Formats: sequence, C-alpha cells, structure tokens
Amino acid sequence: MRGVSATSLAQVLETVGGSTADGAQGVTVGAEVFAVVAALDTNPGRRRGGSDPATESDAKAGLVRTLFADKIGTGALDVAVAAVRGRWSRARDLADALELAGVQAVLSTADQRGTLDTVADTLFAFSRVVIDDPQLRRTLNDRAASVEGRRDIVSRLLDGQVDDVSLALARQAVAMRKHGYEETLVAFAEDAISREGRLQARVVTAYALDADEKQRLAGALARKYGRDVHVDVTVDPSVIGGLSVEIAGERIDSTIQTRLADARRALVG
Repeated sequence: MRGVSATSLAQVLETVGGSTADGAQGVTVGAEVFAVVAALDTNPGRRRGGSDPATESDAKAGLVRTLFADKIGTGALDVAVAAVRGRWSRARDLADALELAGVQAVLSTADQRGTLDTVADTLFAFSRVVIDDPQLRRTLNDRAASVEGRRDIVSRLLDGQVDDVSLALARQAVAMRKHGYEETLVAFAEDAISREGRLQARVVTAYALDADEKQRLAGALARKYGRDVHVDVTVDPSVIGGLSVEIAGERIDSTIQTRLADARRALVG
C-alpha cells in the first residue's frame, strides 16, 4: 500500500499491538478480525461505506460498533474501528489492511512463544503438501465451493497436528483474497519470518538437510547478508547434487545440474 493507505495501515497495525499486548489472545483477536474481513468481502457496499472519505470517521466507527460489538471482542473491535477511521486510496485497501492486521494479531502469539520459525516451517510444509496432491489443491482452490466447507477440510487435516497459530492462518488462507491457496500460505509464512526481521532463503537440494546442516547454512547466509536468515528447504532429486539458494533477490546456484549445463554451453560456445 502507498500514500494515505500506507499511513492508515501503520495506524491499524499499531492498534493490533495494543490489542494483543499480552500475546495470549492473539489467535482469538486475529480470528475475529478475519470475520470482519469476510463480512466486508461479502458486502461491497459495506466495504465502500467503511472507506468513504466523505463520511465522518465517528459515523463509520459507530456503524462498526453497531454491526460487530456483540459478535467480536474488544481487541478486534478496536482494530476494526481504527481501520474505518483511516483514509484509504481504494475501498479494497480497507479489507486488505484488516487481513494484514489479523495475520499480525495471530502471529503475536507465536512471537510471544518464540515459535515464529515453527509457524513458518509448518506453513511452508503444508503448501508443499497441497502442491503435491492435485485433488487437494483443486479442492482448496475451488472458489465455487464454500469458504467454510474448505476451512473444515483444512481443520480435519491439521487440527491436532499443528499449533493453533498455524491452524488459524491455514484456515484464513482459504479466503484466497489475493492469490491461490498455497501462495497465500507462503505469504503468511513470509509474514512470520519478516516479523522477526529475518531474511528468507529458499533452498533446493537433492536431499533433506538435517537440523545441523540447516543451522550451518543459515549461519553462513547470515554472515554474508548481515541479518538472521530463515532457511526453507525443498527436496528435488533432479538437481543431482549441490544446492540452489534464492535470497534477497539473488540466486546462488551450485547444483551439479547447473554446472553441467554451464559446461555444455561453454563447449558449444
């Protein structure tokens, strides 16, 4: 977001910080904010009204309280009120900002627990499960199917298998407000990483790295880029050996597959 929307977003996120100061209620606050987002997405007129610069902010705040005060808690209501009091370049920016606020509210719980890395790893891993299962991928990306029905599928797959933060974000990703399901999962995982001020390294190797190997790779990248690094590993046997790393807009490719291709080009050229 840019301009007035960026300024308003910053104010909404600041409100999230106050609403989740104890951390323990972050998942609840986030889920309730997501419910507000869903209400706006299914009622474009309400979304336009909430972002209309011609309407007094007190009037918009009063409407939000009338609509949601008996449905959500004080923390989520404060976030929703802060959002409608803001100024937005586009009507859609209001709902987008609220979804970002909900994600940050949920992640505040993982932040307090020190489990942001675990959440990111869980979401990355589930995105690969979805990609590798064509039927599941079609089902979760089917916009003609009900959102709640698809959320129930996610809950049946993950409930009891992952932490409550990861489950809340995996369920919200079904809304697919900007991208497909698996892309949304990845975006939420990246939010978890960036919350710690880390860089993300996408690594492709021929075999799974153990914890020590991942730690040493993360340390080497951190020294190179001057920031802590979260390493997400994808196994691809076709690379034969070595590894490929994408980080900070750069690609470091030392796979045997690439070396052979470079050698062939050198011989031809």
